Amino acid sequence: GMQEMLEIDGSIGGGSVLRLGIGLAAALRKPVRIYNIRKSRPNPGLAVQHLAGLKAVAKLCDAELEGASLGSQEVIFKPGGLKRSELELRIETAGSVGLVLQTLQLASLVSARPGRVKIDGGGTFGKWAPPLPYFELVNFAILRRFGYRAQVRVDREGFYPKGGARVEATFQPEKIAGPLELHERGQLLQVRGISIASHHLKRAEVAERQAEAARGLLAELHVPVEIRTAYADTRSPGSGIVLAAIHEQTILGGDALGERGKRAEEVGREAASQLLRDLESGATLDRYMADQIVPFIGLFGGRFRAPWLTEHLETNLELVKRILGKSISIAQRDSSVEISAG
Repeated sequence: GMQEMLEIDGSIGGGSVLRLGIGLAAALRKPVRIYNIRKSRPNPGLAVQHLAGLKAVAKLCDAELEGASLGSQEVIFKPGGLKRSELELRIETAGSVGLVLQTLQLASLVSARPGRVKIDGGGTFGKWAPPLPYFELVNFAILRRFGYRAQVRVDREGFYPKGGARVEATFQPEKIAGPLELHERGQLLQVRGISIASHHLKRAEVAERQAEAARGLLAELHVPVEIRTAYADTRSPGSGIVLAAIHEQTILGGDALGERGKRAEEVGREAASQLLRDLESGATLDRYMADQIVPFIGLFGGRFRAPWLTEHLETNLELVKRILGKSISIAQRDSSVEISAG
């Protein structure tokens, strides 16, 4: 019959409210209305990259979608019964592939069968969005430890502004063993990473220089550091590096993006010092994964320590509380913040 519709005031945050709201609604198989979307932004409402994620999830769960147009500040999403196991998507220009995968990762939770998503177009590295290797090295790797198997394979990288990525991801969420207990790090075992640059930058040895600079800073950790270097055939020039500090019980990541006028060494150091700073806080998840784990902790219970309470993290916690009606506690611990959900 008529299901209770979730109502979400989008003005509590930016685009993440939309991703999280739609992802959770799909996972819970509940209809949702999100209003005041990106209300206070200079260009309010839905932007191109929000539409990509929205349409992807709608396709995945055969949902009815109202208000999915550029600049729209209100969306109604009603998931259908059908779950597709194969999905093909197009992303325009360099819209973030990672942000779309994040929404699909949540939405796929209802599916008992593995889902495969093929994405044509978009960016694998970009500003304000997790780079794709971050999912493989950090996000997916952590969730795999709790039984959510997800993989991503990049057949072509995409950099700003032209994008043009080709990516395939699979989600197999059937056996999540909650709660997600991430309150201890255990011993640091090694740091792994990947340093990628487009073929345009091969002569300048950008991938190697990024990796070398990161290695220099990470030497103080006294564990093996393995950073793979690679060059990619891409439409636009670009580079990036992703690092993962692998512990017995968790993984923390750090990353940085190459930009015009920014030396390769600077990119490598930026990723390494970001990682070192989060490690120093005593946190059990890095600043980005702290945001990304929240819906899972809401659904399955668990606890973790974040380096600090970012605006994003606060928004996500607030949203999960509202949608799931769960109480989530937040406590300051020395230099980190402990978050737990029953």
